[in-house]
Amino acid sequence: MGKRSDLEKIDKDFYRTVDPDAVTPLIPYVRGKTFAETFYGDGDLEDLLMDAATCKWRSDIRKTVLSSRVMPATEVLEYDLRDCDLIISNPPFTRSVLLPCIEHLSKLRPTWLLLPADMLHNKYMTPYMKKCELVLSVGRLCWFPNDQGKMVKGVDNFIWGLFVDYETKTTFHGRQG
Repeated sequence: MGKRSDLEKIDKDFYRTVDPDAVTPLIPYVRGKTFAETFYGDGDLEDLLMDAATCKWRSDIRKTVLSSRVMPATEVLEYDLRDCDLIISNPPFTRSVLLPCIEHLSKLRPTWLLLPADMLHNKYMTPYMKKCELVLSVGRLCWFPNDQGKMVKGVDNFIWGLFVDYETKTTFHGRQG
């Protein structure tokens, strides 16, 4: 999964957001808001945010729960998000999937994406960073258990990036606590 890992990549980048530390820095920015989850997976992110924000729309490329639409994120329409203030998601990190999603989703709603921190420093991210208003440092996260079944933090750091539909300066907020 990471650049320093010998683990095989999971099909379709399906890395579940199971670590509560993933949402801690995001909560003050989304409290009381409604959101869409466009890479719904098994609903882990909605579960982690349920005390702070309300998920009003769900989609994924595979069938998940009855209330989730089966569709790629690039096909989400403005109408689909009529009850949502934001988009909040842990997208696939594969560039060919991610970049069109950032482009499309940020035109519909302010879009919070959980991303590897190093990704922001790649040349291919330059046009997208021009529309990234805020970066919240998350740190290292647990993605799945080790051989003994214990959840262990990975070796890569993560951030939440807020992508918007206008050019802006990016503000960085370091990890708190």
